[in-house]
Amino acid sequence: MTLINHTHVPGHHCSSTAIADLVRFHHFNWSEDFCFGIGGGLGITYLKTPSSSPTRLLHTRSLGYEKRFFNAIGVDDFSWLSGRTEEESEKQLLCAIDENRPALLLSDIFYLHYFNSSSHFPGHGIMVWGYDKNDKIFYVTDTERENLESVPFSDMRKARVSQIPPFICNGDFYAPHHLSKPTDLQTLCKLAIKENAHRLLNSTDHASGFSALHSLTDDLSNWAESDDWQWNCRFAYQTIEKRGTGGSGFRKMYARFLAEAGQHLESIKTLELENKMLESAQSWHVLSNAFKQTSENNKPDFEFIKKCIKQVIAKETIYCESALLV
Repeated sequence: MTLINHTHVPGHHCSSTAIADLVRFHHFNWSEDFCFGIGGGLGITYLKTPSSSPTRLLHTRSLGYEKRFFNAIGVDDFSWLSGRTEEESEKQLLCAIDENRPALLLSDIFYLHYFNSSSHFPGHGIMVWGYDKNDKIFYVTDTERENLESVPFSDMRKARVSQIPPFICNGDFYAPHHLSKPTDLQTLCKLAIKENAHRLLNSTDHASGFSALHSLTDDLSNWAESDDWQWNCRFAYQTIEKRGTGGSGFRKMYARFLAEAGQHLESIKTLELENKMLESAQSWHVLSNAFKQTSENNKPDFEFIKKCIKQVIAKETIYCESALLV
């Protein structure tokens, strides 16, 4: 058996927990919330997926979060390592562990037995710390779980490959030899906050940022024609309030990041960014409950959801416009 001494601290969200574990191994003393904020984790994505169920997806974490985090801390050449085949990807991962390099990788929870999930959810970040070649199992840490979990080689091969949008994974993992901790935290926080606010406000893609919420509003009338409209609503509730968001579509986590970042950047306090983000978080919480309540109705009626979306846009716009002044 080969096992690296892990530095896992249970957290709320999969990738930010895994990243915090990884940088802790490399002697950073950063919290999960701080890692989430530095990577610009806030996002809004709305997708139509007619070939799967649910047929509509609302995600509230930004896509590309992991890459943005490592770019922000100075890893300009960050890229996921992936193999051409499942076997090649497995060999690459085993090699990293042999070299005492714990690996952050993306997975589909459907194949992680400890979730007992009946639905696919790819892009789930976990840390791999070791393996047993005789028993053919990997040892991983995962989000809120305190202890190591074991994953059979055969399950890990399947978990690491996904062609389900928006998370296309081909055995992607990252196991750096070394990471250097940034020293200018004031500038680091300032750039991260402004970039995330700008991305939400000014997205030209109808599927992301505030544009995605307008797309969702326009599309709600079509939900009633779908056989799984109740599941669409229930899943939207889950992806805002549950499923590793820390509540309110990651906005509570981001508010805690702002509280930490305020120790390095005074303008965060002057602009009352934490309070404004908490107000946005509350509007997301109300929206999630609207989706939940609607999912329990016998007939589709989305008027209250539309009103809640308008409130989310209003509250988060106030935050973002202030954040650009940080």
